[in-house]
Amino acid sequence: MKNRLSVYIVALMLLVACSKDKFQTKPQLKFISVSKTVVVPGSTLQIKLQCTDKEGDVDDSLIVVRQRLNKRGAITLPPSPYKIPEFTNTSSIEFQLSLNYQFGLVFGIPPLRIPGTTFNEPDTLSLKFVARDKAGNKSDTLTVSNIFVIR
Repeated sequence: MKNRLSVYIVALMLLVACSKDKFQTKPQLKFISVSKTVVVPGSTLQIKLQCTDKEGDVDDSLIVVRQRLNKRGAITLPPSPYKIPEFTNTSSIEFQLSLNYQFGLVFGIPPLRIPGTTFNEPDTLSLKFVARDKAGNKSDTLTVSNIFVIR
């Protein structure tokens, strides 16, 4: 009797696990890669992300928050909106976000002078990403840390 009950429980668990949908209504962001971790003036940082959404209705709502982590002069800037390429007959899309040095990374962040010198301290940035779909569902926050920006 115990063996039969165990078999039924295992079969029920497999049935429930197999019926789960791979994608959720709430958007999901996944980090794929970053082009570099040290960004110099005039260059561009490229971050490859994957976004999944059951309905595929995330098309223009990627929010990016830049945060300087330097002990002296830590700052968090207001969120900036970016476009996500359109989902075409799929629930998942992989895309690349390009953040240029001047407007995507350092704009609005005053440089920190190294005391006693004429040089600026490099910034250590953390980039936070949130996707929002048309129904207002938001993804969990994806964080890419330790991006060093030479000033």
